[in-house]
Amino acid sequence: MKLKHKMNQISSRLNELHPIDSSLVSTLYTLSIKSLLTAIIFTILVTIFLYSELTDSIVVWCSILVSFLLLRLYHVYLFKTTPQIHSIETWYNTFMILAFLTAIMVSILGAVFIHSLNEYYQLFIVAALLGLTAGATTSLSSDLRIAIVYISIIMLPLIISMTMIHTSLAFILPVLMILFYFSQILMIFNSYTHEKEIKELKAEQNLLNNLFSEVPLGMFSYDKDLNVLYANKHLSKTFNYEENELTGLNLHSLHDTKFIDILQDTLTQGAQSYVGSYKAINGNTFWLETTWFPFKDINNKVLGGIGIIDDKTKEHMHEEELKSLHLTLQDQVKKNQFLLKENKQFIADMVHQIRTPLSVIMTNASLIEMNSESEISSYITQINSAINMLSNSYEDLSYIISNDTLEYPPMEINLTEFLEERIHFFEVIAQANNKGISTDIQNNINITINDTELERLIDNNISNAIKHSNDNSQIKVILKKVNSEIILQFISEGKNIYDVSRIFDKNYTECYGAKRSLGLGLNMVKTICEKNCTRYYAHSQEGINTFTYIFQG
Repeated sequence: MKLKHKMNQISSRLNELHPIDSSLVSTLYTLSIKSLLTAIIFTILVTIFLYSELTDSIVVWCSILVSFLLLRLYHVYLFKTTPQIHSIETWYNTFMILAFLTAIMVSILGAVFIHSLNEYYQLFIVAALLGLTAGATTSLSSDLRIAIVYISIIMLPLIISMTMIHTSLAFILPVLMILFYFSQILMIFNSYTHEKEIKELKAEQNLLNNLFSEVPLGMFSYDKDLNVLYANKHLSKTFNYEENELTGLNLHSLHDTKFIDILQDTLTQGAQSYVGSYKAINGNTFWLETTWFPFKDINNKVLGGIGIIDDKTKEHMHEEELKSLHLTLQDQVKKNQFLLKENKQFIADMVHQIRTPLSVIMTNASLIEMNSESEISSYITQINSAINMLSNSYEDLSYIISNDTLEYPPMEINLTEFLEERIHFFEVIAQANNKGISTDIQNNINITINDTELERLIDNNISNAIKHSNDNSQIKVILKKVNSEIILQFISEGKNIYDVSRIFDKNYTECYGAKRSLGLGLNMVKTICEKNCTRYYAHSQEGINTFTYIFQG
């Protein structure tokens, strides 16, 4: 049992080192074609040569061995024409079994027939088997397991036979054959190691080629004379060239010569970088971020350079536009400062809230210009979401500024229809943030409250739920009437609220990473609730945050 377990471990280890795959099996069958034809000729010649000594026995041996060889050729034909009839493992096992049977038949020469021959014929069999073994080392070297077992089946009986035969070369021949046997084993292992290294190098080469070709940056290589050796498709697309048009271009021909010194310095001084404008041959001006570095051979000799070019033209234009807009906004703020003195701190906090969706609008508007029609819809969704967020923020601003001076009289409102309208307003924002809104709303529920205040209450709760809930989660809105009470709930999945008792306090905020809050929205909701005698509370447990409002029906 221990021996069987040890053999299983060795087999498992060999499979890990040399896994059976379609490439291995195809190589075995392909290389065997010539070796099998050669083996048939070898068998016939050996039979003819030994017939005078062994007569019928050698003919029987030849017939069986040739039959095996023809059967193996037939399986090669099947594998080449209809490989799908068997699995890769079955094809491999078939090859291995027939190869081992062939080796057993060949080993009969050295294990049985050699004892019936004189020294002259014995040397002939030794030479023939050594030659056959050397040929098998080459043809079977793609699988070290089969190769080692195959030559062992042939060589070990021959070595034992030569040790038992008492001739003038009885000592030297077995020693030489043992050395030959181990040299063949070593050759097989060296061949396997070399093949493995080649496969690893090819895999690395394919990885680098794919990276070089598919990376969304312009990349190219050039030699010491500044001739372009290769340019990927992204670089050609950036500068409006055909796919292989840049290959062979001498970079001295560039109209904008500022790159020439950088390219040459890369070859002599090492890695270089450049950020700035560039005027192409076709007259277009680009804003580029570039990195350059030399590539070397194994002797650390510089062979050429590699350039990585990132086209930042559109981003640079947008940055300049943003700077201009920023200056304009600054001038406008200065002109209106005397009107905003009492709300200076509020406006300073609100600028961040407004600026975020405004940046999204501008960025996505620029992306619409950059992308094809099939990609426009997703950016439009982002723009609509940002516009809605901006509108909601301004409505909050309007109410906070005016609620002390303007009167907001109550009126009878169909809360069911009003709530569904506000949810519809926020659906595009939720969609843009990879979230959804589900509802459980009872029909025909009426309430007496000012429509603006009700809108602020609903909008702030849905906006907060979208802002602070988990990605790909559902925000649930529930409206129901229980006896004389109307219950409105907003339920979302997200981080627990740290301090529920302070969540409605003015300027209190719980920041989640980049989702900054001013701490004003829920305080405004609190003011509206207290003005309209509405009970309110928040509950947070196990990642479920619930805001509940109870109106009198």
